[in-house]
Amino acid sequence: MLQKYRKDILPANHRASATVNRVGQRIANAADELAREQKQLLKHSPEQACGYASNFSYTVVRSDMANAFVLPNNHVFVLTGLFRYVRDEDELAAVLGHEMGHVMVRHAGERISNSMMKNIIARVLFLFDPTGFISSVFLPVTTLLYDLPHSRSHEIEADYIGIQLAARACYDPRAAKRVFLAMKNGDEGKKNTDKSQSRSPSSPPSNEFISTHPSYDTRLSNFEEWMPEALSKLEGDGGMKCERVRNEMKKARRKAAQDATKR
Repeated sequence: MLQKYRKDILPANHRASATVNRVGQRIANAADELAREQKQLLKHSPEQACGYASNFSYTVVRSDMANAFVLPNNHVFVLTGLFRYVRDEDELAAVLGHEMGHVMVRHAGERISNSMMKNIIARVLFLFDPTGFISSVFLPVTTLLYDLPHSRSHEIEADYIGIQLAARACYDPRAAKRVFLAMKNGDEGKKNTDKSQSRSPSSPPSNEFISTHPSYDTRLSNFEEWMPEALSKLEGDGGMKCERVRNEMKKARRKAAQDATKR
């Protein structure tokens, strides 16, 4: 991926890169905290329930595409088209928390295992039907009835963990709703224009059943349901801890702005 995007990678001292790294570090610290508390939920053994804060890297790529994704080696890529919908650090934390959520519950590993199992079954079926007819039916059916629902459940799980991490890191979890509402409005506003540019890669088609992602309405409804729990993390101890942390965030933003002006 670094080779693919090499001409468009923003330098580490670019304000966007510095912001992504700063917010990402806070989210990773929150991931360490959550992992220590909930080893069983996150499928971790005791020795695996830490280390996020030191094992993540972030790359920001200049692109019109609105996307962010994480690789199995804990490398997060953010494409700058995302900033059409992500306007502040709270909203960026919602996106990075979502990507961290995928890592914490090992979604990449599950996808690899499922793919290997599906290939094994397809090969066995071919032994009984050399024409390949059964396999030709098996693969699309399993995609529709298993792979896509499983992918949607992964996205929902990452959404839930993401707002928990954002709140633990003292970012406002309500920002997640703003991000997806902005994406929904952006897609709907452009659907009659150039469709090749109107949707982000993670935008679901109108029929959720054939999508790898839940619909915007499903995600917004989920956030509404989960928000009291997330806000309890943000506002714990009367909000004193997060008030101090958010003041530190303001100072970091001012310094980043000053550094950018000097460049």
